[in-house]
Amino acid sequence: MRLAFISLHTSPLAEPGRADAGGMNVVVSRAARELARLGHHADLYTRRSDPETPRVIEVEERLRLITLDAGEPTPLAKSEMEQAIAPFSAALDEAIGEVDLIHSHHWFSGVAALPVARRLRIPHVQSYHSVAAPADAASLALGEQSESPGRIAGERAIAVGSDLVVAVSQVEADTIIERYGIAPERVRIARPGVGVEFFTPRTCPPPEHPYLLFAARLQPLKGADLALQAFAGIDDAELRLLLAGDASDDFGDYPATLRTLAADLGIADRVEFVGACTRDRLACLMREATLFLLPSWSETFGLVALESQASGVPVVGWSGAGGLKEAVADTGLLLDTRDVAVWAETINRFLADRAWQERASAASRDFACAHTWRHTADALLAAYQEVRN
Repeated sequence: MRLAFISLHTSPLAEPGRADAGGMNVVVSRAARELARLGHHADLYTRRSDPETPRVIEVEERLRLITLDAGEPTPLAKSEMEQAIAPFSAALDEAIGEVDLIHSHHWFSGVAALPVARRLRIPHVQSYHSVAAPADAASLALGEQSESPGRIAGERAIAVGSDLVVAVSQVEADTIIERYGIAPERVRIARPGVGVEFFTPRTCPPPEHPYLLFAARLQPLKGADLALQAFAGIDDAELRLLLAGDASDDFGDYPATLRTLAADLGIADRVEFVGACTRDRLACLMREATLFLLPSWSETFGLVALESQASGVPVVGWSGAGGLKEAVADTGLLLDTRDVAVWAETINRFLADRAWQERASAASRDFACAHTWRHTADALLAAYQEVRN
């Protein structure tokens, strides 16, 4: 098949943890790579945000990144991205070649690409990766707040208008069905995978200065404040906490808020903000960590949890964070509360129990090995064949 993957607001090749790049970037790029290696052709379309970016990048055999002009070629925060939808749609309509199917990622992409698919009379598949919280939502647990006025209407339009919706978890599928009223038979699930040959367990002695790891964009939804508060209750005074990731464009002041919180908690000297990481750097940080903290309010899946587990590092997280239940092995570390005292007490017990650590590490790796990118590609191909028949 010839496939067009649409990722308007962020390049699939962007480093996760920087600006608005995150798990979606990894899912799109890795799924496309796997499909290309299986013999299919995939073009990744994204908005040009740097005038120096080549129009076409040959990523590997049968896989290209194509950048389209949609407004000035400068970065835009997600809150400003809605203005790029119409010009991107026009540019895509002009640039797209002969393809069998369009798969859009995030609502910006779907609103831009659905009219193009209809003109070409080819199937349009939509993935959300995050679903907007209802307009009157009072809690971050209900999802990401709309970054711009058109989001909820846009998400509903592409849910209704697309030939198929592909969710990354059962929780996300249920959310889309409930909020946008589409029939369950028009939704399929393709859970993200992980490169188990890239994210691997540590084979050398533990680091001289052990640490817990948090890795996500620094924004309130990701719950770094809970990670800091729980860490303040850890008994081991030699342990450090590393926070990997940069602020999203719409939350530029948030890292300063977290630094102030660390100082107020008296742990500033044991907390390190390491910024955005390359994939190589992140893999190293993960395999060297003692435990991975994932305190997000909402996760449609939680790809970073799978990467940590592939590294043999168990994940402590909040079970209320949507798809996290589907992304984490049963190690006794998925908590049903955000109570700081419970998080600290659980982590302390885990750190004191060597047998628990060994069991959890082995279970985590085994779980990750059952969720590879080949599994993802197979699920996508099954969905694509459905809408093409």
